[in-house]
Amino acid sequence: MNRKSIEEEFEGDIEIAVSIYSVPTTLKFTSPDAYTPQQVTSGPYHHWRQQVYEMKRYKIAAARRIMKKFICFNNFQEIVDQLQILETKIRSYYHKYLNISSETLTWMMAIDVSFLLEFLEIYARKEGMLSSRAKSRLTSHMCDSTGRKSVHIEILRDILMLENQIPLFLARKMLEFEFRSIDAADGALLLMLKGLLKELYPFKIPEELPKDLIEDSAHVLDFFFTAN
Repeated sequence: MNRKSIEEEFEGDIEIAVSIYSVPTTLKFTSPDAYTPQQVTSGPYHHWRQQVYEMKRYKIAAARRIMKKFICFNNFQEIVDQLQILETKIRSYYHKYLNISSETLTWMMAIDVSFLLEFLEIYARKEGMLSSRAKSRLTSHMCDSTGRKSVHIEILRDILMLENQIPLFLARKMLEFEFRSIDAADGALLLMLKGLLKELYPFKIPEELPKDLIEDSAHVLDFFFTAN
């Protein structure tokens, strides 16, 4: 954290409850795989694990694709610059001190959010928001020899891990860049998360979920519990 962000946090009035915690060491020791992402990381806690570098190229590819949707930006750096304005708010969500630079953090977040949104588009397609072709962009490589989406399931498992969360307001912001409207962004994100909820939740859920759920949820895992 640089001097500027420290001063902003000291002088600002941002009061956001920490929502992305690190798992106690005792729990990790007894079952490390249950709390550690195996395929893809989201956010800073596990970003530098060499075991998940294989997915880095897919995340960058997703960022390139999402960039093409933003007619208001000329390059990805402009998106990063917009997220950098929110750096203090981003850091406030994390329980652990993030000893990384402002630029590294916001680049990481921009790429990770791009990947998350493209992954969630699969569930928006199931809700009738997108064409069936939307699925092939990210998940065509996620089939094993028998056609089962084994890697897809592993990524889904990773996305729901507590230490692997990213603030949901960043996904809203990225969709707002695309749709040029926060209401449209919330509607799109709600469809994505509703589709995800239907995939995971064994009981019937209401057809209509309040849009407030998006604003009230800190991250994807929080949405899952709040909606239930």
